Amino acid sequence: MEMDIEGIDQISSLPDGLLSRIISHLSISESIRTSILSRRWKNVWKSSSCLHFDTNFLVKFCIDINNRDASFRDYNRKRLYDEISRATGIVERVIDSHETKLVSCSISHVEDNFKSGLVERLIKNLKEKKLIEELSLVCEQLFVSDRFQCNLPPGIFFCRTLHVLELKGYRLKDASPFESCCNLVTLRLNSVNLDDKTLSRVILNCMFLEDLCLCSCTGLKKIEIHDKNLKSLKLNGLDLEGIDIEAMGLSILVLNSVSCSVYMTINTPSLVEFGFCSDGGRLQKSTQIYSRIIDFLERCCGLLQQNPNNGFLKCSNPFGQLHTLSISLALDSQMEQHILDHIFRLCTHLQRLGISIPPNNRGPSDWELPYPTSMFWEKRELHDSITHSLKLVKIKGFCGKEEEIIFAKHLIRKAPMLRRFVIECGENCSETGARETLGLPLEPRASVNLSIVLKPKVDGSFQNWVSTLNKNPFC
Repeated sequence: MEMDIEGIDQISSLPDGLLSRIISHLSISESIRTSILSRRWKNVWKSSSCLHFDTNFLVKFCIDINNRDASFRDYNRKRLYDEISRATGIVERVIDSHETKLVSCSISHVEDNFKSGLVERLIKNLKEKKLIEELSLVCEQLFVSDRFQCNLPPGIFFCRTLHVLELKGYRLKDASPFESCCNLVTLRLNSVNLDDKTLSRVILNCMFLEDLCLCSCTGLKKIEIHDKNLKSLKLNGLDLEGIDIEAMGLSILVLNSVSCSVYMTINTPSLVEFGFCSDGGRLQKSTQIYSRIIDFLERCCGLLQQNPNNGFLKCSNPFGQLHTLSISLALDSQMEQHILDHIFRLCTHLQRLGISIPPNNRGPSDWELPYPTSMFWEKRELHDSITHSLKLVKIKGFCGKEEEIIFAKHLIRKAPMLRRFVIECGENCSETGARETLGLPLEPRASVNLSIVLKPKVDGSFQNWVSTLNKNPFC
């Protein structure tokens, strides 16, 4: 017996609560469009727990304007601002029409919305009427020459329900908007312009802050963080003169694409997860910046004798409780092999290790060994991290060089607790290197439960990829 189910709307029969959760994952424009599905859907969006206003479509016209001559841009600037300001004003009416409290809300706006007071009104409305918990504000910069200040009243971000705040594209002249922000637990600043004093005051005002992320921020020279409550700190894409971190409770520290030209002091005895990588190869473009990576790892790992008289600041070992480490290292560099060996010695609880091998870069090799470099790992002491705790290793950018193969074999043969070893080949992997890598799963293993996963630089089977390399003159 056949049943004709054409035209049956099974989604509309779902409970309102479930429909609201589905809609909460859509943009506001998509959410409102669902009202045409049926009468029952018409007002479901009004009870959604999340509203995301993506106004990127408002600035698409600006891209065309910036590609034209200056006179055309000047002629259209005012009209463009007027149109966008009018459109973003709709956001206020949509929020007013929303009928329940909001868990999360993200809003994109333009700098003119500061002058009109729209941003301030939106924040107050979300605080007082919607009891917002997570708020993301993005200020779109339409023209390269634009300069503006974030003129928000003191304490605007104080709200007993607001726990997560993200700002992008803002220019903070001071920390007054964060006065008495004891409510904030997570703060993310992305492409925000602020100075050292402002950042220090922001952290001081957010007295119970646990998670801080600074990404591509400008205006900062020195970052000084002395905080006992902070648990997670992520710095990305920063050019600094100095870093001074003393956080007794910090468990997660990530430094990606961070350059530090003068000093770096880190005291984080509770650290369990650490990442220190060059994002997208950006750091490899500068020998001086690259040397800062080595310098930092040397200090933290005790390779340098810390002497206050020689210009180095004393830095305590932050790796005592570390169980997750992500770093950028050239495994064919003698110096960086020494650094990695010292990391294994100090990180006695290390369970997960991620290594990103920089492309087209061989680190400094000014170490003299009394034996061939190929015997480096064979001559090293077996540390507790390798014999007792290491469970997961992932290497990206693997090229199958002799030193890389030797290191991989060392872990396969000597790590009895290792469960998973993932090797992702890089773009510079040769046919010879790929074939050497293909032989790693045949090595005798210390762990009977070890799974070795080989990933080619393209999708598909690793073995099939290797067979195509000799046919490709560029490999």
